[in-house]
Formats: sequence, structure tokens, C-alpha cells
Amino acid sequence: MAVREDVRLLGDLLGRVLVEQEGEGLLQDVERVRALSRSARAGGPRDELRAAVAGLPLERQTSVLRAFALYFQLANVAEQQHRIRRRGEYASEDRVARESLAAAFEELGDDVPRVSLGLVLTAHPTEAARRTVLAAHGRIAALLEEDDARDALLAEITALWQADEVRTRRPRVVDEIRNGHWFFEQSLIDAAERLLADFRRRVPGASPPFRFGTWIGGDADGNPLTSAGTLEEGRRRARELLRLRYRTEVRELAASLGVSSRLTAVSEELLRSIAADEAALPEYARAIGDQNADEPYRRKLSFVWHRLDTDAYAAAGELLADLDVLDRSLRANRGSRLADSELAALRRRVELFGFELAPIEVRVHARDVQDPDARIRDLLAAAGETVIVSGTTSADDVRRVAALTPAQNVVPLFESVDTLRAAPRIYEELGCAEVMVGYSDSAKDAGYLAAQWEIREALVALGEAAHRRGAELTIFHGRGGSAGRGGGPTFDAILATPQGEPPGRLKLTEQGETIAFKYGLPQLAYHNLEAALSATLLAAAGVEPRIDAGPLPGLAERSAAAYRDLVAAPGFVEFFRAFTPVDELALLNIGSRPARRNEGSEYLASLRAIPWVFAWTQNRCLLPSWYGCGSAFETADIDALRELYRQWPFFRTLVQNLEMTLAKSSIEIAADYLALVDDASLWPRIAAEHERTVACVLEIVEADELLDRHPVVQRSIRVRNPYVDPMNAIQVELLARYRAGEESLEPALLRSIAGIAAGLRNTG
Repeated sequence: MAVREDVRLLGDLLGRVLVEQEGEGLLQDVERVRALSRSARAGGPRDELRAAVAGLPLERQTSVLRAFALYFQLANVAEQQHRIRRRGEYASEDRVARESLAAAFEELGDDVPRVSLGLVLTAHPTEAARRTVLAAHGRIAALLEEDDARDALLAEITALWQADEVRTRRPRVVDEIRNGHWFFEQSLIDAAERLLADFRRRVPGASPPFRFGTWIGGDADGNPLTSAGTLEEGRRRARELLRLRYRTEVRELAASLGVSSRLTAVSEELLRSIAADEAALPEYARAIGDQNADEPYRRKLSFVWHRLDTDAYAAAGELLADLDVLDRSLRANRGSRLADSELAALRRRVELFGFELAPIEVRVHARDVQDPDARIRDLLAAAGETVIVSGTTSADDVRRVAALTPAQNVVPLFESVDTLRAAPRIYEELGCAEVMVGYSDSAKDAGYLAAQWEIREALVALGEAAHRRGAELTIFHGRGGSAGRGGGPTFDAILATPQGEPPGRLKLTEQGETIAFKYGLPQLAYHNLEAALSATLLAAAGVEPRIDAGPLPGLAERSAAAYRDLVAAPGFVEFFRAFTPVDELALLNIGSRPARRNEGSEYLASLRAIPWVFAWTQNRCLLPSWYGCGSAFETADIDALRELYRQWPFFRTLVQNLEMTLAKSSIEIAADYLALVDDASLWPRIAAEHERTVACVLEIVEADELLDRHPVVQRSIRVRNPYVDPMNAIQVELLARYRAGEESLEPALLRSIAGIAAGLRNTG
């Protein structure tokens, strides 16, 4: 496989860089630790690995951590590039990829539904990699497609080794704005335009079926640094980014449109438009004189360029109107091919992104609006079209916000099980056009299985209520990256999700490390956007099979009971804080907001869902994504569960995500963290539940080992384990010493957190 060759190449080059940078001894230590880790995975003693990493000096432990972490960065790039190659191979062989527009339209035929898909980049801080690192990943991916690129790859790997992968200061909100915009600059602006072009080749003249939004700069839920000022800064930077981008494209377009009016007719509308420009901008008209007088397209574009340069367009519609004049003139005068090239691409970009890039949605917590301070009042007064109300428990929560904002779309966010059950009643009372469901906090409240079931039940009831009212309703899914926060493959998730009203009206959050993983590389960005749109089209056109949920409601209750019994057990909080690096996560500068909503309140209640999941991911337990499922499934008839798995997309997706999580977990590695715990009496319960859940999942999917039906993914996890395990062993050592008072270990500890996140491709 090409991916194996790429990983082997990058690994060999990394070894060379390690020797060049720190000597042969580092490479020898890395190889020795890796060999011991592989031996332990094969059934050998784990004590030898623990002793080996404990015997390394701190400086060498840090270098070994960095070496393994950099290896994972390179392996991740190779796997991403392999996904791009595979899609290219499908196209070259005239095969239709499953998650493609071609496949969707093949199934839909002429009956294409109207859909509205919103992709919203959030401010949630789960991206541990710095932008400098992500940019290098893009260059390495490109070099993998070139012949004889070893020297260039060595240079990039050397630069990564010499760059600090851990931020030295906590990012400000403005830094998060810049980071979010980088993904648009890097890939999304072009990928989205390409996707719209491909869609319109199949549905000519259709309105854009997808849009972008963002919370970055406007998310004040628990972030005291978000304000009307950050909201305005986000808007200003977005406008500036697009204005400069359009200006460059207009100049390039003018260079290519040298159509002469002496040889080819042009429309009277275009000539009148140029005359109007000359009258409206007399100083600029005098400055350019009769330049391009017989090249009207270039002359018109010079005025467009000037307006962009001086920020004179009041709205994107004015720019689009000018470009439309050019389009109509070309098409009326045998220039359709010219209109369909760069000009059409620019028009699509303006149509998709305007001058906003992605409209900023404001988010506030309901409790902060009960007695709002000046910051919240000013932020709400400055809001645009949409405000999200976290912690909604009643219609009055939404009404209070609506009274303070000009936003027309005030959206209740239902997060706990109780509020999900109340959601249909609150929706009926409000009659709002959009509702949001939170996967993260509902799972933190009741566990994975119960949260998935309660969200599904709420969505079905909301869709039925909207249908009765004859109203349109958009469902906004607050999904995270990990299964414990609603993560999983987007295509399957959309197909398995109850729809809005009419079907196909939905929004999805794009959060943290999933943004880089899905949109960091331009080709991958296109494929992931295409998958989301294709699934939305299929889901809108399809009718979900009427499946009797059978035992599932009761199983959800049993799962929630088991989960809540654990987290409410005496000593659980103390166990959790000792067994995971949850408190140390606050040291990692990956977001501008605190890890807890209210430092003075009860620990678990105030802890955000992201660090809750992130902490359990670090020690490889991944408990929030599976705990309670085994206790529930083992009480059910296995044949009934297998039938649900075969027939029902919802349950099949739920189980597949559960299986993936269990495959990534490592209960043996997690047990090493018990050395940090004074009272480990809860551990046997956790280990037994993990064993039950694995056994039940294997029974449901009828397999001998996890991911047997997905050998490529299974092998990827197995190959990664010997590289991740040593980082966990080092982290246990560092945590023990750090908690004993060796504060100088903080940088090394943070590198262990970032390295494990890279190895698992998951934070929160």
C-alpha cells in the first residue's frame, strides 16, 4: 500500500533528522522504547517499558516524547494524503465513490430535493496543533506527490523538530479568529466553490445548498473575553480577507479578459455600467484616462478593482451585480466559455462568502441573561442574524435573549436529558425556526447510549411538531470530534439522523481538531464537504425505515443508570482527578476560555464536556464513549440487537462508532494510571464494564475482534499503539513527579498531552 510506503519513508527521514539534531543516542533510545512497547503489546512484561522510560533523564524523556509525537504528525499526513489518492483512483477508474455527489445523484435520479446544509466552525478549543505545524503538514502532503522530494521533506521535518509544537501562551479570541480564517484561506474558499460548481452542473441555476457559519469571536458561553469588540473584530478581519482575495482575482481576471470591442460586440448594459462608474468615480476615471477604452471588460474590472481596493462596496450584492453585468455581456456575444471560467468561479465565491466569509453566530448562556452585565448586553445588541442560547430550560430563557437583540433567529440549545425531553414543548411555545441539540453535555449527563437515544427521540418529536404546524424547522446538531461528544463519520451520521422539516434542513458544528483533519488539505476539504452535502441530499429524499425500537428505550435507561451510578459514586471525583490529567489540561494553551464554566460550583457539574472527554482520552480509557453500554446490552436478546443493527441506520451507526471507540481504547494502558490513585476501588467496576461492552459489541456485529470488517482502520490502530504506549508511560511518570511538586516538569508534561492527542487523532 502506498500509505505504508509513505509512512515508512517519513519515519526513516525522521530518524535521520533525530540523529542530525540530537545524535545517534536519541534514535537508539527511541528504537529501544518502541521495541519494548511492541513486546508488551505482544504479551511481554510491561514493567520493562515502565522501567526504561523512568530511567531516562527528563531531557531525554522530553526528546523521546517529541520524536513519537512528530512521528504521528507525519503518519497522520500520510494517511490523509492516501485518502486523497484513493478518491483520485476512483475517478481515474470511472468508479463512483460512495460518499460523492455522483453516487447521490445516481440514486436520486431527476428527483433532487432542496436542501439547506449549514457548517458552523466553533470556538471550542480542542485543536492542540499550532497553525505553524498545520501549515507544514500541508507542504509535506504536497511533497509526497513529488518525485525525489527527500531533501525538501527533510527540511520540513527539521523545521517541525525545531519548532515548539506547544503554545507558550494561551490564545486570545483574536488568535482563534485568525486560526479559523486560516482554514478558509487554506482550503475552504476554493473547495466550496468547486463543490457548488459540481452541484450546479447537475442542477443548473440552483441556489447554494450549503453555507458556512462560525461562533469564533461571538461565543460568550463561559468565555469572559468574548465581547462586542471581538465580534466586530471577527467581522472586520473576514471582510478584509475577502476584499483582498477578490481584488487579486479581479486583477487576474482582467489580465485574461482582453476582449476587444473592435472585434467583438459587447452589451449596451456593460457600456452604460462603465459610464456610470466613470461618473461615480471621476478622480479614478481621470487617473486611468482612456486606458482599456476598447477593452470594455478590462475597463469595467478596473473600476471593480478600485472599489475593492478602497472598500467602497456597501454589500456583496453590489459586487455580484457588477460581475453579473460582465457575465450577461459575454454570454450575449459568443463568450459563454469565457463567462464559464474564472469569472464564474469568482461569482460563485462571492455568492457563497459575500464579505462575511462565515456569519458569526453569537452564543450566550441562559443564566448570563437573567441579570446581564454590560458586556452581554452590548454583545447581544451587536449580534447579527443568529443567537444561540445555551442551557435553555424554558421558553422564557429564549424570550429574555430575544428582548435584548436585533437577531431574528434566536435558537434554543437543549443539552441535558431533561431539556431534550422538554424540547418539543418549548418549541411549540416559541415557534422558532431553528433548534439546536447538544451531544456533548447530554452524553456527559447520561452517557453515550442514553444521550444518543434521547437526542433521537427529541428530534423525531420536533420534526412531527413542525410538520403539524406547517412550519419549516432547521435542526442544528452540536457534534464534537469524539464519539463521547457525538463524533463519528459525518456521512453516516447524517443518514442516520432524524430530519428537520422539511427534511434536509440541518446544521452541523465543526469543532477543534476535526476542522484540521477534515479541512486542512484542500483536496480533503472538498471530499469532506462533498460527503456532507451528498448525505444531506440522500437523507432529504429518503424515508427512514419504520423500525420498531424494541428494547432500545429500556436499554438507554439501564445504560444511563449504570453511568450515573458510577459518576455519583463516593470518591469518583477524587478518582477521576487523580486517574486522568484533567486538572493539568488547563495548563495546555489550546483555547481562550476556561475549562470550567463556574469555578465556584460543584466540580463535575461545572466541568465542560471537552475536558471531561479529553482527560479520559489521554489515559486511553475513553470512558464517556462507552460506559453503561455493556450493562445495557447484556440484558437484551442478542438476536433482537443484531436485527436492529442490520435494519436500522441509527442503531448501526451508534454501534459502529462505539466499536471504533473501543478499538482505540486500551484498558491495559489505562491501568498504568492507577499508580497515581490513592483509592482504586472504582477501577474493577470500570474494567468489568469495558470487558462487557467489548463482548456485547462483538456479539452484535458478529465478529471475533473489533474492526474485523474494517482491516485498514484496524491495522492503523495496531500500528499506532506501540508508538502511543510509551508516551502514556512517560506521562504517568511525569504526572506523579509534577503532582509531587516538580513544577519544572510542566513543559514535558504538556508535550506528552499534545503527543498522545496526535497519536489518537482525538482530544475532546
